[in-house]
Amino acid sequence: MSEYDAIARFYDADHSGFVDDLPFYRELARRAGGRVLDVMCGSGRLVVPLAQAGFRVAGIDSSAAMIERARMRVAAAGVAPRVTLHHQDVRSALPPGPYHLAIVALNSFMHLTTTKDQLTALDHIRSALDPDGLLAIDVFNPHARNLADCSGELALDRTFRLDDGVLVCKFVAQRADMAQQINDVTFVYDELDENGGVRRTVHPMTLRWFYRYELEHLLERAGFVVEAVYGSYDLDPFVASSDIMLTVARRRG
Repeated sequence: MSEYDAIARFYDADHSGFVDDLPFYRELARRAGGRVLDVMCGSGRLVVPLAQAGFRVAGIDSSAAMIERARMRVAAAGVAPRVTLHHQDVRSALPPGPYHLAIVALNSFMHLTTTKDQLTALDHIRSALDPDGLLAIDVFNPHARNLADCSGELALDRTFRLDDGVLVCKFVAQRADMAQQINDVTFVYDELDENGGVRRTVHPMTLRWFYRYELEHLLERAGFVVEAVYGSYDLDPFVASSDIMLTVARRRG
C-alpha cells in the first residue's frame, strides 16, 4: 500500500489547481516530439492537459488510489485514447517505450530517500526513454527553504474544499535532519462539517532533499547528460534564492 493511498482525496483537491509548471512541460514535450512518461503522476494533474495538447502520455504511480483518481480525470476529459495509466513503482521496470520525455514533477523524486532507490529509478527511466530522450526533475531548492529552522512546529498551510464541498484545513509540521538531508513531514487534514465537528487525518511522510551537484552527479552516474538547471518554470537561472531546482537532462547513448 502506498503512503498516498490514505490521503489521495486530499492531495487531489489540494494540487489539482496548480498549473504553474504546465506551460514548461507542454513546451518540453513539443521539443521532445513524441510520447511522454509522467513518473509518479499522482491523480493525473499533468497527464490530462498534456493529452489534451495532443501528446500520447503514460502515467505511473505506486498509489492505487491516485491511479484511480487519474482514471476518472482522464475519462471525464475524454482523452482516454491518448493515455495509459499504470499502478507501478518507479523502482521496478517501467511500461515499455520508447518515450521521448520523462517527467518527475513537484518534488516527487524526493520520496526516493536512498541512493540505491534513486539510481534504480533513474536506470528504469533511462531504459524507458528513446536514445535521445529527455528527463525533467523538479525539486525544491533547500537553500531557499530555511530547513535548519524546521523543528516540528505545526502551522496552517492552507484551506481548500474536497469534491463534495467539505472544507479542509491543512496543517504541516516539518523536522529537518541537516546531516542526513531528510525532512520528516507530518500533514494534518481537518475536515470541518456544518455542525462544527472536525474529522482529523494525520499522515507522516519522509522526504530527502538534493543539492544541485549531488543531483547532477546522480544523473551522470545513471547515464544522463545534464542540459540545464533552472530556478523557475520561466527558465530563470538557478541561483541560491531560487524556490525550485528544475533540472533537464538527456539520455546518453
